[in-house]
Amino acid sequence: MDFCCNQNNVADVCCKKEQPKVVSPSVECLKVNSVICTKAVQKVAELQVPAIDLLPAGTDLTLVSFSNVVADPTGIVMRGTLIEDKVVNSGYVPITADINILGVTLPISVSLNLPFQAETDCPGACPGDDLQETVPVIEAVLTPVITPGLTVGDVASLGFITFKVIIRTQITVSREKLVQAGVTVLGDINQDRCTTFQPTSPTARTVTFFNGN
Repeated sequence: MDFCCNQNNVADVCCKKEQPKVVSPSVECLKVNSVICTKAVQKVAELQVPAIDLLPAGTDLTLVSFSNVVADPTGIVMRGTLIEDKVVNSGYVPITADINILGVTLPISVSLNLPFQAETDCPGACPGDDLQETVPVIEAVLTPVITPGLTVGDVASLGFITFKVIIRTQITVSREKLVQAGVTVLGDINQDRCTTFQPTSPTARTVTFFNGN
């Protein structure tokens, strides 16, 4: 495609060898990143660990509790891949936690990377477009949950411990285009530009409504 820009004649934008002497409004061509889609996306980082990998053999799970569960917002790893009409995200959120066992003086300190993967629909997107994401914001850190194991025959399982963190980010897919027009500002892509506080540890009370009885 051929474009002729910066001509001093709005009515006729064809390239001319002779420019009019009268100064008229200029027809400007601008290269802009045209937004294909922009979406606020939640990602759930979750890891289910066999209790036997974290606790001594024979530990009674009813005596286990957690403290100092902390997510590290500066250590989040996030990757994005553009495929046709879709954005695929993957990465992990690092956390640390202390596992307390009633009757045991010292807690068990663990460091874990909670993986996540998310797919976001973006109609019209192509692999050659530009993909951007804002710095991830931690929305919530959940108290780890113990899922008791099952007993099959004479073999008993200690069950699993599930760690979970919820993060939020803004995905934007754009494409370079040439335009000549005025613009209307719709808003800031990064709504968390001024966010300073992030809940890096559990801040909400978790209630057990049913206990299997």
